[in-house]
Amino acid sequence: MQKPKLIAAVAVLAVVVGGGVWALVAAGDEPDAGRPAADAPPLPSDPVAVLKAAAAKADEQPYKLTVGTGGTADGGDSTVVLWDPKAKRGLETTSLKVPNGAVKIERLTTGPDVYVRVTAPDRRVPVWDGKTWWHVGAPGVPAAKQGLDNTRLAGTLAAPAGVRQTGVREYAGTLDLRGSGEVLGSGVGTVLGDRAGAVPFTASVDEQGRLVRYRIELASEQSQTAQLDLTYSDFGLSVTADPPAADLIGEDPPANIPGA
Repeated sequence: MQKPKLIAAVAVLAVVVGGGVWALVAAGDEPDAGRPAADAPPLPSDPVAVLKAAAAKADEQPYKLTVGTGGTADGGDSTVVLWDPKAKRGLETTSLKVPNGAVKIERLTTGPDVYVRVTAPDRRVPVWDGKTWWHVGAPGVPAAKQGLDNTRLAGTLAAPAGVRQTGVREYAGTLDLRGSGEVLGSGVGTVLGDRAGAVPFTASVDEQGRLVRYRIELASEQSQTAQLDLTYSDFGLSVTADPPAADLIGEDPPANIPGA
């Protein structure tokens, strides 16, 4: 059930896990969807400083991240991340369209441990049963093994080049991703090839300087342009991620489990 698409190359190798054992609980007030604080300090005037600060802010509070390819060519493939960067807890769910339905890959990070569950529309791959949570290890396993780490993608914006302001809190420039293997994994590196040294991007921040949109231009295997399109929202949501029930956990995951 492989798809010759960028989103499959990016997401199947990626951090994608969670499920019914994950609970999202609102803590008192609703999550801050981007409303400016009354005393929010003014943004730096230097575009590079704005983007570096925005990248750092991604690790300051929980958020929701939606990942797509910036178009409709993926046929509905998508990834949604609910993440608490300080507690290292959360859920990532990727849905990949296939001819007879969709493959859902869930990645649950509970703090000390990571579990993956895969649900397929048929049972030709028995371990993709939608029930077993495979214990794939602890957070921080090298990306070459786990694939793209969506929870750390904002960090690739920490050293932008040729940055110019294109609108109100909107920016564009290039990224040198050759040293981002721990975040991007081997799958994206293969897609980028020689372009990794100067990858175009666009980014937008809100009134508080938080990254809200981030698009990284990528080249597909057919040398066509595609995007890794990130949208950050629901800042401050409360995330609770608990381990699966013991009878649902599988150890020694097979090689066809992402992250194994």
